[in-house]
Amino acid sequence: NSSVTDEVSEVDSIGGSKGYSIIGGSKYNFYQVHWHTPSENTIDGQFFAMEAHFVHQLDDPALHGTYHRLAVIGLLYELGTDDECNAFLDKFWSTFPIDKKGVAEYTGDNFDLNAKLTEELSHGYHHWYGSLTTPPCTEGVSWNLLTVREKVCQRQVDKLKQGLAATQGGINFNNRVPQPLYHRVVTETAKVVDQEVSFAVRHVVLAGLAMPLLALARSV
Repeated sequence: NSSVTDEVSEVDSIGGSKGYSIIGGSKYNFYQVHWHTPSENTIDGQFFAMEAHFVHQLDDPALHGTYHRLAVIGLLYELGTDDECNAFLDKFWSTFPIDKKGVAEYTGDNFDLNAKLTEELSHGYHHWYGSLTTPPCTEGVSWNLLTVREKVCQRQVDKLKQGLAATQGGINFNNRVPQPLYHRVVTETAKVVDQEVSFAVRHVVLAGLAMPLLALARSV
């Protein structure tokens, strides 16, 4: 079962992990996805209309219920035209509670987030170690920002902003201010045929560092 809640507009799995992703050769179980607007990460100084964070944890029963060995897969959304609304988001986007905090059960057709992430990871991703961008700002989080991007339309962005404003005292954004790179090493992993090639990249300003933030608390 899954539920949709307006706590940073997230989809939570009920009863534990719902699938997994292979990140850096290790298995990470998937637990929830939530969205930020505008994006928390920037590329060459550019913000994006929205960003999704798919929250995972290393496949180890001893870790479940803790904030240790977390991995986040980030997906950036570019603002498209009114004819370029995101069909995947529209499967459940209207289900989010808008006027008050709460949970709404998703009763629509099944969709496979795991297959979606597996395909998108195959196009490559930026990787670094940082922290959660909301309290408790746990450090040591494996951040993996997908190089593939999706389109989203203004209607869908406005839906998220409406829910945020209704539950944040009129504040209609929930992104954390981008942080300096400092000593962090950012690598890009790109899949070439059947081989993964990693190399250093520049100009990626990160959100996943333990610094002051502008976002709601969420549970993982």
